[in-house]
Amino acid sequence: MEATVKRKGGSGRKKIEIKKIENKNYLQATFSKRRTSLFRKAAELSATCGADVAVIVQSPGGNVFAAGGRSSVATIFPQADGGGQERDQDEEQYAQILKEIEAEKIKEKSLMESQGGEGFWWERGFDDLDVNELEEYVAAMETLRKNVSAKAEEKAKANNIAAS
Repeated sequence: MEATVKRKGGSGRKKIEIKKIENKNYLQATFSKRRTSLFRKAAELSATCGADVAVIVQSPGGNVFAAGGRSSVATIFPQADGGGQERDQDEEQYAQILKEIEAEKIKEKSLMESQGGEGFWWERGFDDLDVNELEEYVAAMETLRKNVSAKAEEKAKANNIAAS
């Protein structure tokens, strides 16, 4: 015993007449939906055929959108390159800074290993220090205490002023 399900006759997908969309809201929505598809198709074409493709479209609001290879868009719109030389310089500077940071981390690691992993100078033991080194150690600790005390007073004054 088979039950047949009667479907309601829907309109399905219809072909629409190609004409200018008069309603501004519909026009903007349609543009937004189709722009990404258009750019995706251009990227597929470029990847498939190895062609240098650039797509330039203008929205109903007057904004210009461009997609394609960096070189193709930059050839058509030099200002669209977004300051390519400046960006390249920034990238080089960033890479240099990363190298410097990495070098500092290596220095810090080797310094910690050479100290036996004891940490900061005030955390080290003083069993192996002579009299002069002990006197320097005491002076350094007194300087540290004064600096910490001065900083604490500054913070307290700042908190009192902020609380007023």
